[in-house]
Amino acid sequence: MASLRQWWCRTAATMKDRRSLLLARVRPRRAWHHREVEAAVIRATSHEERWVDYRSVGRVFKWARTSPSAVRPIVWALARRARRTRCWAVALKALMVAHGMLLCSGGVSPRAARVGRVPFELAHFRDRTAPPAKSSAFSAFVRAYFRFLDYRSLLAAQEDIDGDETDHHAARLDRITKLQYLLELLLQIRPYGDGMDVPLILEAMDCALIEIFQVYGDICTAAARFLVGGPGPAKPRPDKSAAAAGIKVLWRAAEQSAQLSSYLELCQVLGVVNARKLPALERVHEEDVRDLERLLMRDAPEEVDEEDRNGACGASSSSSSVEPKDRLGVRYVESSREAACRRAPVRGGRDGD
Repeated sequence: MASLRQWWCRTAATMKDRRSLLLARVRPRRAWHHREVEAAVIRATSHEERWVDYRSVGRVFKWARTSPSAVRPIVWALARRARRTRCWAVALKALMVAHGMLLCSGGVSPRAARVGRVPFELAHFRDRTAPPAKSSAFSAFVRAYFRFLDYRSLLAAQEDIDGDETDHHAARLDRITKLQYLLELLLQIRPYGDGMDVPLILEAMDCALIEIFQVYGDICTAAARFLVGGPGPAKPRPDKSAAAAGIKVLWRAAEQSAQLSSYLELCQVLGVVNARKLPALERVHEEDVRDLERLLMRDAPEEVDEEDRNGACGASSSSSSVEPKDRLGVRYVESSREAACRRAPVRGGRDGD
């Protein structure tokens, strides 16, 4: 009985996709409507939950990279497709295609990549196609992916994700805080019930895992610049308030490293492809954070008058107070950067034949 129901659901889903393709061919042309592009988007976001049409996905990504004029038709077709569906597979594929466009179109067309927000709303998505026992879990997964991608897109529009070495301490801490929140959203992309180890869910977690290590690497780099400074002329040390904010960020990084280790173990158990290729994660230890907290607060200058500040600068610039913290900061950076592997290619983002 269950197999008969599955066969009927897949047949109905196939008929829906064929109907959408037929309507795309006969729909009147508009300035932002491209029939070939819409057909590729429909195939890339089909109702089939067992596999992804990589050829159609690759065509969409190729258009986004090589033809900026095609970005608007792609976005229009994706938004139309996602807004009208109540199928978790279609919604998740639309998010994955939008995610891939954000990544692949930035090199050729930065304006297209930095649209600011995801062009459709899935924050309150509810699936109506899965069995009732699984529908809420699949819906929660889609909403988690949407929250991440919406914030990721907004963050890309607001700032350069590679950072700016001329930032002041407050700007650097603000950027680390945003990246840590982005990492929290990524770690929420996980199964919310039993029976979710289907190929499409694992593919989405594969994409999320690549982003996780990219964001984790950015956090480590930003923390390194705050702790030991970047290349170039020496910069003033953070004052007490900035040092206290930096310590708060480091404690959060230690907590997130533990969460990330747990997430990687879950991915390995589920069989996520990239989880088997990644090196072991070097966690941020609480003892290191305590040492950094003690040294940062000891070496940080007080917020005093200019004359007192000038006098304090000479004392704080001595080698006896600088070297221990710098060595510990480098130790933190080296252990953290080992865990941030180089970005692997998104399998769904390769070009079609």
